[in-house]
Amino acid sequence: MISKIITALSNQSPCQFELVKQEDERFSFYRATSKEYQRFLAVVKVTKLMTPSKLNQWVLINTPDALKEQPAFAKNTDVLVLLEIDRLANIVDYESDIFALEEDGYSFKKHVLYYSKAEMDLLNNMDINAIATLIKDQSKFRLYKKSPLVESEYGIASRIFIKLPFLSVPVDESELDDPCKLADNYLEDANVLELSNEFERLFVSSDNNYQAIVKEHIRGKMANSQTED
Repeated sequence: MISKIITALSNQSPCQFELVKQEDERFSFYRATSKEYQRFLAVVKVTKLMTPSKLNQWVLINTPDALKEQPAFAKNTDVLVLLEIDRLANIVDYESDIFALEEDGYSFKKHVLYYSKAEMDLLNNMDINAIATLIKDQSKFRLYKKSPLVESEYGIASRIFIKLPFLSVPVDESELDDPCKLADNYLEDANVLELSNEFERLFVSSDNNYQAIVKEHIRGKMANSQTED
């Protein structure tokens, strides 16, 4: 199932990847068909993580000649490493090895997509096209945020989008909050909205003369203080 998901999402991405070669579940090689991208993708499934140099060699040995001959292949190839673990909570045992692979800058850009069997069972019941919609679900995100090491549809779906760097999370503009409104709400909660509005009026009336703004603000405060007395 994970291979089908990667193939479908890669094809639907801006790169429009097409499958060049697949050798059972161990290796899959893709190349971008979009004229705007010179990019390649190698997907390898491992039973245990290996050193960066061994992984690079393993990928090169199995790379089709048609891709090796491409001048951009060496620099523009992402290697996605698929790693199934027993339980998601066990990922702490693999963190150092994952970091070593993903931070290695030699030969390929590497990304480790880890998942548990329980997460795969959850994905088997999902429509591939629903994955992008799922990661926009705020209610599921809040549940995931509370327990990130508990198997969930949201956890594996978001991890797929994170580890496939050519994918972008679909966002509807209507879903975005107005930043000005958010700022006003924050200032109001902090009881400084009136002060902020006052400074805005002073900026307009003084033509951004900061010294005049400060003097006017102090004068107003002193006048108010005298009135209160």
